[in-house]
Amino acid sequence: MEQAEVDFLTDPFSQEFVVQAAITAALVGVLCAVVGCFVVLRGLALMADSLAHGVLPGVAIAFMITANSDGLEPDRLAITAGALIAGLVTAAGTSAILRRSRLNADTAAAVAFVFMLSLGVVLISRVEGYAVDLNSFLFGDVLASDGSAAITSAVLCTVVLAAVAILYRPLLLLSFDARRAAALGVPVKTIESLLMVLITVAVVAGFLVVGSLLVLGMLLAPPAAGALIARRLPGMMLISAAIAAVSAPLGLLASWHLDLAAGASIVLVAVSAFILIALVRGSRI
Repeated sequence: MEQAEVDFLTDPFSQEFVVQAAITAALVGVLCAVVGCFVVLRGLALMADSLAHGVLPGVAIAFMITANSDGLEPDRLAITAGALIAGLVTAAGTSAILRRSRLNADTAAAVAFVFMLSLGVVLISRVEGYAVDLNSFLFGDVLASDGSAAITSAVLCTVVLAAVAILYRPLLLLSFDARRAAALGVPVKTIESLLMVLITVAVVAGFLVVGSLLVLGMLLAPPAAGALIARRLPGMMLISAAIAAVSAPLGLLASWHLDLAAGASIVLVAVSAFILIALVRGSRI
């Protein structure tokens, strides 16, 4: 490999902020990929999208409380907490609609999605300078990640992976046959609620990196690619996690040299991996 090629690959990562961004995005990508396997298997894409947009009211409220006219930055921890609470409210609202009506899951999720998105936009419109200040929360600002963001991502990733390991069997049964899971003594409603919490945590972690409008790509693309290759859930998880982790540095590499949005580049790499695998698999049929 010539020196120019080596420099092409290494130059971006000579900058500490790019390294921090790559680590944070890789950790969040693994988290989203593992949880996303259950989103794909259970057909919860619309629910995940609803949660991704449902965080906006929480972000706006936290922003209004912690930011001020003196130009101080809003508290990131408060915004994360606000997003998590709003996401859980969205999940709870969707469940309530399902219990109290004859609507199917997609329609219930869509109703909750529209309400929370509208509420978020209304609240954001009340924030002075919102178009600039909240832009990163809509489209991500992974290059602003620092050591604390990487640590937070590592903690969230560890907690979620541990929860998935503990709940693996009931989640597996629920993903393929809810009735059989209930017959085997699995507390289906409880496990469904815990899965919604895991998806919400993944969404919140993802939106801080790639934004609420792109986090669905991290939840769906790597697991969908893994599903095309692996026949069992553990293999699907490993493949999707690997794709998500690799998408982070590759996306940042493309962003650096082509002057592209960093978060969108990471998601684009992950989706491109799915498209490539789908094309290769299709050519072998």
